[in-house]
Amino acid sequence: MTKTSFAESLADYSLAELMSKNVLTVYEGWSVKRLAGFFVKHGISGAPVIASDDELVGVVTQSDVVRFESREITEAEIKRLSQFYCGPFGGELGDDDLRHMREKANENCTVFSIMTPEVCAVDVATAVVEACQLIVEKHLHRLFVTDKGQLVGVVTARDIMAKLLEEQS
Repeated sequence: MTKTSFAESLADYSLAELMSKNVLTVYEGWSVKRLAGFFVKHGISGAPVIASDDELVGVVTQSDVVRFESREITEAEIKRLSQFYCGPFGGELGDDDLRHMREKANENCTVFSIMTPEVCAVDVATAVVEACQLIVEKHLHRLFVTDKGQLVGVVTARDIMAKLLEEQS
């Protein structure tokens, strides 16, 4: 398939025809713990993040969760933090107290604090060739599709290739 025939084949389709419309979304206020459970339950590795008004505000992936969970509290952090917090009887907090506070922070940390706020999204009217160029240039796994600012779908390179292969058979 030549570059021209590839582009011509893509011109026959709209993003609405290629995108997945049933997009699983997560809310920015969810805890990281809830997010991890959601990923496991649905067998997904990432999801768009929406605000309470359904505005697309970010993207979060398993890598974000792993990076957050694997963050170690260093001895330097323990010493620095212990200067600012006092124990129940007015003394400095011990190492175990600070580690416990860190564990509780993990339970209370929200998706908003670990998500990537830069979202690559295109309007549903965008030409498929333009969407492909963006996927390649930005090294994207998924490209979100919006209509009047609201998330309506997601398209992947796999979706596009599958349609082209289907056309060839």
